[in-house]
Amino acid sequence: MRTLASFAPPGTRLLLLNSFLATVPMGFLMVVVPLYLARIGHEPAFIGLLFVISGLVSSLLVAFSGILADRFGRVRFLVAGTALPITSYAILALTTDPAWLVVAAGLGGVGLANGAAGAMTVASYDALLAERTDPRTRTRVFASAQALWNLALAVGAATAGIPQLLREHGVGDVASYRPAFVAAIAIGVLATASILPLRERSHQVVRRTGWLPRASGRAIAMYSLAIGLLGFGLGVAVQLMPLWFSERFGVGEADLAPWYAVAQLSSIASVALVPWLERRFGAGRSIMAMQLGSGVILAAMVGLPAFWLAALFYLGRSFLTNVSWPFQQSLFMSTVAPQERGAAAGIGFAVWGVTNAIGPGVAGVLIGTGVLALPLLAGAVAYGAAGIVFGLGLARIHAARAPAAVPVFTIPPPEPLP
Repeated sequence: MRTLASFAPPGTRLLLLNSFLATVPMGFLMVVVPLYLARIGHEPAFIGLLFVISGLVSSLLVAFSGILADRFGRVRFLVAGTALPITSYAILALTTDPAWLVVAAGLGGVGLANGAAGAMTVASYDALLAERTDPRTRTRVFASAQALWNLALAVGAATAGIPQLLREHGVGDVASYRPAFVAAIAIGVLATASILPLRERSHQVVRRTGWLPRASGRAIAMYSLAIGLLGFGLGVAVQLMPLWFSERFGVGEADLAPWYAVAQLSSIASVALVPWLERRFGAGRSIMAMQLGSGVILAAMVGLPAFWLAALFYLGRSFLTNVSWPFQQSLFMSTVAPQERGAAAGIGFAVWGVTNAIGPGVAGVLIGTGVLALPLLAGAVAYGAAGIVFGLGLARIHAARAPAAVPVFTIPPPEPLP
């Protein structure tokens, strides 16, 4: 098997390292935050509201961030977006005041949308990764990025049981979480430092006659529809899943941590699986099959009688969804015009952020009132619809553009800077 170094230049490896480090705290927080907030006395509706705020802030800023990053430098935006969650981790470590928790949600560190930080990083990261890869290896590099992202989530999730262990040794409820929040600050600093050597490529500075990405309008519209459906499915069915497991089966962080870690570790197989699926079935059909399968699994989880069985189904959903992401990213970045990639990613993520923000708000209300089936069923429908739009919509646009797009993907000579 070819090593990462054989098809990823130094700049690409810096991007992958940055993503890995920045994602480790997210793996811990995605398990802990809903249960932590419930433990300190907040209702499910307020917990869902924090995720809504995170998603809305991200979606309101991300489209503008993408356009500005294309104009003024994607590396600058990535550095700023990586550093911003450090403030949120500090807030979580220092206070339980609801007003400050709202600030933390808006800045980043709460929810997968990641607030303002998510807006700044997503507008730059995929575009930077795409411009530093050859079209022949782009899907492989995106699969490697996805695998490292999963590994980072697994590392973070594996530590989610630490607060419970500290409480068993006499540490108070709030104090038991503080060491992990402090560790997240340290990791955030390292993630920011890792990207500082990266330099903007002067020949990649965008020269467009307007601010809007008109050349890629049809592809962006189709992608936005698909990613919007996916965002809602993730928000309503998955982001508050730890709380759903707790309400349904009475489990805590220590029970969930190993399952969440294994879910992410199993998805590392996408590095080998994605290239094979691309050769055998193509991106469009692969995405459609994975997302339809994820929807079926979510619907089936509603009636499962035991925690271990529901957790196994969750592993399957996580695997299928994570395998589909490299296809989605690579397909989209290869379909839009290179000079519009930052703006395109920003607009798509803005739609994802809005729908993703709505989902936890709906799920929080439903879980708080004891209606546990509807969040998963709504997510199942959204996942399936997203897969169909990807497979029958965006993939066809890419196929229609491919012959004319070959000259667009000419890679400039490598530079000495990463």
